[in-house]
Amino acid sequence: MSYLGLPRICFAGTFQADVATINNAVPYYDNQLFEPRFTWRMNLPDINGLWNPRGTGSIRLSDIRITAALLPGGAAADDPIVDGRVADDDLRVNAKFADLDPENQMVPEIWGLRLRLLDVTGREALRADFRPAAMDDMWIRAKLPSGRGDPAATYQSVLTGVRWAPTLNSPALRALRDATADGMLSIKFTMGAVEDGIEQWPDTLTFGRLVGCIGPYASGEPYHFVAGRRLLAWPGSTLHHAPCRIDVAARTVVLDLGNSVPATGRGGPPVQTGPLRLAVLGAGDSPTVLAPIDVVPEDYERVAGIVSVPLTPAQLDAAVTGRLAVVGAGTQPPVLLAENADATILRADGFVFRLFAGAAEDSATAVLHALRHGRPLPGAEIFLKPGAHPDAVTHPDRCVTDGRGRAEVPLTGVDPGSPRANLDGVVTQLQYGFANAPDVPEGTLSVRVFAAFDPPERPTWFRDVQPILQQYANLFPAMRAVCDLGRYDDVVKHAVYIRRTLLAPRASPNHMPVTRDLSPGKRDMIVKWLDTAPKPPILEIDTVADLRAVLQTAVYLEQATIPPYLTALLSLRPGQNTEIAELIRGVVLEEMQHMVQVCNLLNAVGGRPVVGRPGLVPTYPGKLPGPVLPDLTVRLRRMSIDHVRDTFMAIEQPECPTVDGKRFRGRVFDRDSVTVERDGRIRAADAAAMAALEKWFAKAEYHPQTIGWFYNQIARAVTRLDRAGNLFTGDQARQIAWPDAPGVLIRVTDRTSALLAIFEIIEQGEGSPHDLDDDGLADPDELGHYYRFQEIVEGRQLIRAADGRWVFEGPAIPFDPAGVYPMVDDPDTYRLAAGSVARRESTLCDTFYTNLLTGLHRVVDGHPEELDDVVGLMYQLQVQARKLFDVPAGDDPSPVLGPAFQSPGVTF
Repeated sequence: MSYLGLPRICFAGTFQADVATINNAVPYYDNQLFEPRFTWRMNLPDINGLWNPRGTGSIRLSDIRITAALLPGGAAADDPIVDGRVADDDLRVNAKFADLDPENQMVPEIWGLRLRLLDVTGREALRADFRPAAMDDMWIRAKLPSGRGDPAATYQSVLTGVRWAPTLNSPALRALRDATADGMLSIKFTMGAVEDGIEQWPDTLTFGRLVGCIGPYASGEPYHFVAGRRLLAWPGSTLHHAPCRIDVAARTVVLDLGNSVPATGRGGPPVQTGPLRLAVLGAGDSPTVLAPIDVVPEDYERVAGIVSVPLTPAQLDAAVTGRLAVVGAGTQPPVLLAENADATILRADGFVFRLFAGAAEDSATAVLHALRHGRPLPGAEIFLKPGAHPDAVTHPDRCVTDGRGRAEVPLTGVDPGSPRANLDGVVTQLQYGFANAPDVPEGTLSVRVFAAFDPPERPTWFRDVQPILQQYANLFPAMRAVCDLGRYDDVVKHAVYIRRTLLAPRASPNHMPVTRDLSPGKRDMIVKWLDTAPKPPILEIDTVADLRAVLQTAVYLEQATIPPYLTALLSLRPGQNTEIAELIRGVVLEEMQHMVQVCNLLNAVGGRPVVGRPGLVPTYPGKLPGPVLPDLTVRLRRMSIDHVRDTFMAIEQPECPTVDGKRFRGRVFDRDSVTVERDGRIRAADAAAMAALEKWFAKAEYHPQTIGWFYNQIARAVTRLDRAGNLFTGDQARQIAWPDAPGVLIRVTDRTSALLAIFEIIEQGEGSPHDLDDDGLADPDELGHYYRFQEIVEGRQLIRAADGRWVFEGPAIPFDPAGVYPMVDDPDTYRLAAGSVARRESTLCDTFYTNLLTGLHRVVDGHPEELDDVVGLMYQLQVQARKLFDVPAGDDPSPVLGPAFQSPGVTF
């Protein structure tokens, strides 16, 4: 029977495909290469986040009207269900579209759809769940003015859990209720004409057309295709495949042309096909016409493109045993649609599978149905051919249908490893067909096999959870309106609900991975982490590999502070605000030293520092890399007192930790007990002083997620992992010397030099300065960054008063706003018009920045002798950055451009 049976309820109207398009681009799955512009809508030639980057992944039945109620005796025009609505559930969130994989976007599924039928008065007559189904029979139905194709496709499934109203006023619905079996109904959608706004941006963006129908379900019939006849597009035909069935009792062929006839345009009516006729094909594919097919384009939405062709007894006999076709007009009519040579069908009842290697869900069963002339075909031999990644799925190469024409094909996932790095597992396709035609596949099984996963005993945010959830945050930015999944505090705040969504049934619209799958192992690991009380662990450095990863993040952290400081410095007009310029320049140089110092640390423990692409290049506005200062958004802005106070001082905020339960204020060790050469070599270090430093790192307790806390975790890990004395295995030739650096760039060779290097970073401003007097300030000739920035804000140098107090009463540090270029906030190359002078000049600045990062990467990755070349690249960048201050940012001469410090890592 299926939806092609009677009674039949037809409907048509508008639906919304609010799909999220960022996740269609494979490169965007790399957290280290993700950029804010990927969340913007495409503006060709800039691809950005494609046509709907902030989509929710939802499908919504926007305005679907019931257009016909068909009974065996004909249409019931006065049935109260006609002109009613097919509506979404009003008691839970919208259903979701879910791609199987970004490398197979042709089989998106509908998950979690619960729909209702409302009569013309708005009274609910039926509520039911749409069994998840995948898109089928996709084709290009119309051509757009630009020449692009406009696709359409179908979804066929069953409605389960059907709940009828206690009283049904509709005779058609009463008849439908009585005609169906197993408490289910058969349903078919034809969907297309979705406005993607690539040519324009209309009010109908994301909306498309849906036509469909609901009919009775017969016990045992397939859920996802019609167990009848299938007419395929003939070579040269403008029509697309069409299912049909023969109602022998009614002597009628019911033909579904709902997804078969081209449209005149996006959402337009079907084209005028000319006369169509039902025929059977004989020898040589010659047609014998049986009866005309009454195709009325104006009736397309009313009857969902389904036509009934009445036959005489003789015509019926020919149709039942013959090879059905649709032909055009003429004495030698062209064949437009026809069954295959032996009038057979081989179809999978469900053809999308997710297998989780090493888990309980590592297996599934594909059910194939073979039919001939619409009747089950027992004993049919079927082949299965693997596609890419043939070792990822085990399956039989041959199978044979049983007495009901069915064959159950077991599929088992085998751990594919991680060949795609940022995408879990692999995606593959298995072709199937009749064994007597091995080169003519009848269909495809699409399978995603997730990698086996061995969860850590104690998962942490930094190492285990955040890399997974950050992908969600990047690829589905619409969620950030509620919860930023890349931010620890947000995740902990919403932990209860996140846990529920992760563990919700897969068919539920609340199931979190419904739009981007998680393997059960990773899901359970995240749940385990969420269940850790009182707060899930943020950072634990248990292995050398952990230490290397954290040090690499520290490289990114230090790099992230340089562009905002340098932007403010460059925005000062030459010769003006000179005192402020010197203060900021000193901080910039020390931040550069800190970045190189961390690279020395990483090289010393056998790591390979990464600077630039590929890797995390901080973007602005944005958060600092790593698990630090999650509430701070760092921006690129011209010099202003507010910016220094609100951003720079927030980055460098000193923090005195507690030691033995008391706030620590004092000297950690005597600095005179350590002697460091200008080339960074430790010449002497008093053992007692170094023991005191190591003990202090072990006892100091910082507030979590501050920069001081972050570096203290690194120092503790260095001590802990070096207990056997074999942590520092790196090639000493990779250590960088910078005799002209502010302070001292330490060559790291052992635990002592490593701890001194970390302390030097903290001392100069990131965290807390600890070579202190009782007032908490360092030597005024070596003030931490925080206090230098505070001098700018206060407008005075920090000095020691006669009574011993430190006060901002020294020489004036004046600030003249007129001595600052009127630079736009947060310059962004990709916001500038493609092909414009502004885009060209900003792109050149970005190119110089990329060259600088590339050169610096070579220096820290084994070529320290190239440091002078990097200095030259730095000056080149500054010259180009200042040129931008002569380029208007818009039609007016003010404001002007500024450096964006972008280094694109993804191109198309």
